[in-house]
Amino acid sequence: VAIAKTKRVRIFARSNARRPIATLEGKTRHGARRVFLVDWREQRWTWPKTVRVFVPLRPNGRRGWVRATDVRFLVNPYHVTVRLHDRRLVVWRKGRVVLRTPIAIGRALTPTPAGKYFLTDLLRQPNPRGAYGPLAFGTSAFSDVLQSFGGGPGQVGIHGTNRPSLIGTEVSHGCIRVKNSTIRRLAKMLPLGTPVSIVVDR
Repeated sequence: VAIAKTKRVRIFARSNARRPIATLEGKTRHGARRVFLVDWREQRWTWPKTVRVFVPLRPNGRRGWVRATDVRFLVNPYHVTVRLHDRRLVVWRKGRVVLRTPIAIGRALTPTPAGKYFLTDLLRQPNPRGAYGPLAFGTSAFSDVLQSFGGGPGQVGIHGTNRPSLIGTEVSHGCIRVKNSTIRRLAKMLPLGTPVSIVVDR
């Protein structure tokens, strides 16, 4: 995981590019320190030293290069797999399963997008008994259908719910719903930057 340590992080299309294609604030719009999932680090460092990362921008799965001086690196032992067909979320730690739990996913008209993403934010909800439960993770995924939702950019989240009876169904606008007890457990377990693989298995 690459964590921003500057006020702004420049994103480059190539490792040796001089002009950025985008600039992201060092904190997200929710106030969390900006993180990136590292994709590949150059074996031969060139000046300026750069690292390839997954970028939380449309289109989904977008990658770019960031200056190594703009970030610091941490190793994260966790990985999340979201299995859309099984409607299951699985948490791995160092290659071993530590949690399996049922989920609700996007309905047919607003499907949960498959791909490789990562956790970007953790938000405590003002009403823990509301539609999003007590906590919600933001991810780097965006809806393929909705350009905006609820005042935001159509970002896909993992959150609790006030309707646990719908867990196991296709009911959301693309977000992944879990039981409130589960989102509390995930919040204590998973750091920002944790990889999230959303897969369609049959």
